[in-house]
Amino acid sequence: MLKIKLFSFLLFAFTFLQAQSLIEWKKETRLGYQNFKKTPTQKTKPQGFLDSKLGWQIAETDGEVPQLRVFNRFDETNSWVSMKHEGILKEMQLQFDISELYARKIRKDFSDLQSKKVMDKESYKTKFANGTRNFQKRLRSLSGVTLNQPDLYKLINKQIQDSLTIYSKYQ
Repeated sequence: MLKIKLFSFLLFAFTFLQAQSLIEWKKETRLGYQNFKKTPTQKTKPQGFLDSKLGWQIAETDGEVPQLRVFNRFDETNSWVSMKHEGILKEMQLQFDISELYARKIRKDFSDLQSKKVMDKESYKTKFANGTRNFQKRLRSLSGVTLNQPDLYKLINKQIQDSLTIYSKYQ
């Protein structure tokens, strides 16, 4: 009995500690240097790595349209910045905002499937896979591009913020 209780406590403690390092995207939340807890892989040039986690849960009941939830979380323990540099912090926030945009696009895709009363899990799985693939492609296309180009950063950031507004129904 004691082993089961101890295991349950350790499992709860691990889950609780892991949840503490995950930040759910919110409009008012801005990332700061304190949110990047992993030791950088290098410290000689301005760089960063943001570990953004898109995920989803599905609840299925026989004969009913599945209920779904899409998550967009930032993992502090696996994210790093090489130095305090305002451009890095802006780029990391931009990446997190892009992650939220694609989470909203996936939520919209799920909503469209639900409105068509699609029951099979594979359809949702395919939409999620396509959304995450498009997200990764978009991130690769922007990687490091805005770091020393403030005008480009402003342009791309405005596009992302406008898109977040367009998809605000899917928060």
